[in-house]
Amino acid sequence: MKLVFSKKVKSFIGIVIGICLLIIVVFNVVGYVFNCKYISVVAAVAEVDKYEVRSRLLMDAMNQVGVCTPDDAAEVWANGLKTRNAALQYSVLGTELKQEYAKQLDKNFPNWVTGMSSPWVASSKIVSISATGTDQYAIQLAFSTATSTGPAGDYNAVLIVMKDGKFWRITDISADKGLYPYIGLIE
Repeated sequence: MKLVFSKKVKSFIGIVIGICLLIIVVFNVVGYVFNCKYISVVAAVAEVDKYEVRSRLLMDAMNQVGVCTPDDAAEVWANGLKTRNAALQYSVLGTELKQEYAKQLDKNFPNWVTGMSSPWVASSKIVSISATGTDQYAIQLAFSTATSTGPAGDYNAVLIVMKDGKFWRITDISADKGLYPYIGLIE
């Protein structure tokens, strides 16, 4: 079946398409001039690029900073769980674990906000620190979760922390499955 349009209909369709294209162009130019990323494709792409570069630089900078004791690595990581901040958790990981963790976050928690609003990690404490080798420790942590109505459960994690140059970094994490959402993992 072939549709046949009169010259008037074809002209009308052409004018409507032309007006729509003109409106799109005008909105993009205005958005670009006033740097409004919500109405300009160019401004939106520039904004995305800016944050992508900033993220990459911050992630690379994490390789140049660190903590000076094994228990500090555990405390920073645990604080990341309590504050739902994957960047804190990421900051004390070893290079290989950082790569795996970033991939996992991109897939499951792309905004790097881990955990959930309820129940939340209410407290953490280091239960034990034991040397497992030269410049290597196993640190056991205990976490308590809570809701607005009270305690919600207790979980454990064991971190392997190793010396990496001047800093201590977490190279392995074993945790109860109940901690997975707070860490940024999906079962």
